[in-house]
Amino acid sequence: MDFSSPVFWVALLQIIWIDLLLSGDNAVVIALACRSLPEKQRKWGILLGAGAAVGLRILFALAVSFLLGVPFLKVVGALLLFWIAIKLV
Repeated sequence: MDFSSPVFWVALLQIIWIDLLLSGDNAVVIALACRSLPEKQRKWGILLGAGAAVGLRILFALAVSFLLGVPFLKVVGALLLFWIAIKLV
């Protein structure tokens, strides 16, 4: 994996962008968790909750983009999913 390649950075930014777009449910969970707090604590709870959610999503996107470069990891994952599907049937 070449971290200096523009292709890597474009792919990483696409993963991060899509992940952030799909994270609308985080706002609902944060709002529900902070709704009964006093006004000052509610502001801090929303800011810290949203910041932690964004930070963790970026961190996990980096980890996933690294793992996708590991040889044969997709094959192992596919075999595990196939085994789970067989067990469910």
